[in-house]
Amino acid sequence: MRGAEAELVEVEFLGHACFRKERRKKGYRIAEIDSEIRLGRTRREARLLHKAKSLGVLCPVVYAVGADYIVIGKVLGRKLSDSASEVMGAGRILGKLHSGGIVHGDFTSYNLIVDGAGKIHVIDFGLGFSSRKVEDFADDVITMVRSLGGAESPAGKKFLEGYSAEFAGSKSVLKKIGEIEARARYM
Repeated sequence: MRGAEAELVEVEFLGHACFRKERRKKGYRIAEIDSEIRLGRTRREARLLHKAKSLGVLCPVVYAVGADYIVIGKVLGRKLSDSASEVMGAGRILGKLHSGGIVHGDFTSYNLIVDGAGKIHVIDFGLGFSSRKVEDFADDVITMVRSLGGAESPAGKKFLEGYSAEFAGSKSVLKKIGEIEARARYM
């Protein structure tokens, strides 16, 4: 599988089904700068995965990290549905991440895998970063709510309910979302 930033290759690592996520060289960048960027993004993703696990968020196991690749455990399951319990659970998970100062950067149903036991796993922290800024948290929430059909959709409402129940700073985030949406109307 190939994305804008990286290529995923299925591999076996120490007897485990895994993905090797390789960040590709960008020909338009100066080689030294490109190397630093890929190394930084790869290490940051590994750190975020470890930190998310420490917060109780289910995500792939990190088996190895190189200069431009990361080997992560393969998560088996299906994409998140818009059922009330699943989207509420997704809201709680994003609340946990934000409580720990993690911004996912692409929190959508495509990056949430439901395993055979019904547990939700978060994948692809490639655009993630550490932050305590309310606007960064608001961007994460907006991304997910839009993917669910908007804040007034049943799924959007349940997601926000779960998020608000888990994250103590949710009121500030929801207020900031209103400000961001107001700015967007005038652009």
